[in-house]
Amino acid sequence: MDLSSLPSRPLAGSEVAALGESDAFVAVRPVDRFEFEAVEETLVVGVVLVTERGARAAHFSPADGWRVVYREDVEGVEGLADVSEATIGEAQRELRSLTDELESERGFGSRLVDAYESEQN
Repeated sequence: MDLSSLPSRPLAGSEVAALGESDAFVAVRPVDRFEFEAVEETLVVGVVLVTERGARAAHFSPADGWRVVYREDVEGVEGLADVSEATIGEAQRELRSLTDELESERGFGSRLVDAYESEQN
């Protein structure tokens, strides 16, 4: 999956909702969301993207940007029900594991806010 269309920062909650309403995805499920006083948006660093080809988990880190960290190909996906809960669960576990690592790093919140604000200005 090409993530070049995603901004080089965490997604705002409203952007995740817009992706979910677009024709590009069958479903978009935010997994890791954070709220910081410094910004008026919920910042999303993990999403499960369901396409006609299956499920992909994309994770954001200030150091690496967005990258696909889990992929499960499924034929004939027309709706979220066509992707097993086991697949969605595995994608979510992978994202949460990476976010746990990110949260353990010093300055985690400040780095996410800086990444978000640097592209907003």
